[in-house]
Amino acid sequence: MTNIRVLILNNYPMDRVIQEVNLKETPDQVLFGVNRLHEYGFEPIFLPYPAIGRWSKFQKLLGRLRIPLELGDLQQQMLALQLSSQADLVYAPCGSQTHLLQYLRALGLYKVPIVTLMHHSFLKGKLDFLRNWQRSLFIRGADKLPCLSKALTKDLRGIGANHTKLALLEWGTDVEFYGPWQPPGSGVIATGRTGRDFLTFAKAIAQSRCHGTVIGLQGQLDNPIFHTSSNLKIIEARNEQPAPGQNRGWLKYPELCQHMRNHATIAIPLFAQRNLPGLTSLMDVLGLGRAVLMTRNRHIDIDIEAEGIGFWIDAGDVNGWVERLNWVEDHSVEVQAMGRRARKMAEGKYGSHHFSTRLAKLLKSVL
Repeated sequence: MTNIRVLILNNYPMDRVIQEVNLKETPDQVLFGVNRLHEYGFEPIFLPYPAIGRWSKFQKLLGRLRIPLELGDLQQQMLALQLSSQADLVYAPCGSQTHLLQYLRALGLYKVPIVTLMHHSFLKGKLDFLRNWQRSLFIRGADKLPCLSKALTKDLRGIGANHTKLALLEWGTDVEFYGPWQPPGSGVIATGRTGRDFLTFAKAIAQSRCHGTVIGLQGQLDNPIFHTSSNLKIIEARNEQPAPGQNRGWLKYPELCQHMRNHATIAIPLFAQRNLPGLTSLMDVLGLGRAVLMTRNRHIDIDIEAEGIGFWIDAGDVNGWVERLNWVEDHSVEVQAMGRRARKMAEGKYGSHHFSTRLAKLLKSVL
């Protein structure tokens, strides 16, 4: 049986991440199913990132001219056009790469089906009147737009996406990477890079009876409160992408997980959001089996309170954080039970194997 050839266009180098996964340095959920496609009869063809050439230089020129065109990654897409005769399908694990291909497909000028995994809504701005036609073409040119949250599907329907193009594809965590569940340590830890409101968390720790840890990047934690609170520990890593097998740069995932494993609860403090930051850390919560305190975000589908694995807190609500931090400090038995429930969720429908199975079915549906 001939494999289905699928071009993979992504905004970080999949070959590097596959190396990291194979070295047990990274959980496989960050590959968004591509590492298991061969199990379902697909042959993935990874296009390089960053893709460097005349089109990437042209795109930089357009950027300097501040022309409001959303074109995706031009160099990657030009490579995809060259490989069209060898491809049965295009899969983009993120929504930033394939704009031009989708415009061409919407106009009937590109024949290869396209599936683009959507993480975020289109951000609103002053020049939306110049971008709306592009976004309409982007939607028309996708054969399927699977979304990581229900709120995102609703947002896309609101700007004209037909429900037949949309599908909810809930992300899943790599249970095997995190290893067997272990009883929790003590205190609360906050990590992450995107949209993090570590300042609110630090203020709350200083006013609570709970010990906390923040793991951030150099330059991210300069406020004096991070260095004057007796019950707050700070770990700063270099803001540099490490290479597979190397230890320089920000913390490798196994080391990060050990820090989280040593705590009772994982905190995900966020600024007010219109998108989906925090979901990666929530996958760590499920994989490690820890309770969670998280800033409320409509784009997160997992209702941590309804599932009994943690509590929501409003954005910027220091008093709300103090209340929940003190609760965690006083209820160690309940906190451990929350972590157990979180792990069972990862062992069920929120596992990366389950995500890959649903992805493969969706990809085959457009052929």
